Amino acid sequence: MTKTMLIIQDKGGVGKTLAARGLAEVVPAAPLIEVDSSQRMLELGKRVKFFQTRADREAIERTGGAAARAEFDPVIDAIASATLPTIVDVGANTGACLLTVIADLREDFSGAGIEFGVLIVTTAEPGALACVPKLLAIAEPFATTRFVIENRVAGEVDPKVLSKIAAGATVTCLMNQVLDEQAAAILQAGGLASIPKIDAKALHAKFGIAHGSRIRRDLTRARLDVMQSVRLPAEWLVA
Repeated sequence: MTKTMLIIQDKGGVGKTLAARGLAEVVPAAPLIEVDSSQRMLELGKRVKFFQTRADREAIERTGGAAARAEFDPVIDAIASATLPTIVDVGANTGACLLTVIADLREDFSGAGIEFGVLIVTTAEPGALACVPKLLAIAEPFATTRFVIENRVAGEVDPKVLSKIAAGATVTCLMNQVLDEQAAAILQAGGLASIPKIDAKALHAKFGIAHGSRIRRDLTRARLDVMQSVRLPAEWLVA
């Protein structure tokens, strides 16, 4: 069986692509599929196959969803042809549609030897929390395992609420990352993959030893925290 991890959340800005980048760091041999309106994980180069979502909401509603379903054909074919554990980062407002298509094709995927895990990222924002049980329910018929990451960038989710909405899923936590302003800019520009390549001497020359060291420590800690938050999904992916 070839394992595929779908990283999903229909609410934007929750750190979903950050989780995908973290998983890519923990499983460096895994290729990635990115399904979004614009490509983000440019730093990962040829590891990423990018599929742009094009069907607008009017077309989806006019065709009863047919436009959206046809739009995913290249994505479905890419997943079906995978021979290595694969990470799929699904853009906002796209997750439920793609999960529904995969659920309809679950027998075909099973016959092709494709096994799915689903990872949903949420923050404490009501819109993000509301998506979690809906996405988990769509994934339940075909996903071998389901994970939820609580990203505390907007504060901590009430444990009782999180337990209720994530019922049946394994929950992990990503603590809010407090970064130096320059560290945040470097992370934004180069992603997690750029952090091990940072030249300490160049940082010291540009910012001074104290500030440069603080930037490097902040980035190293953030990378490790993100990688730790996706450790359990990574273990499933490569087991």
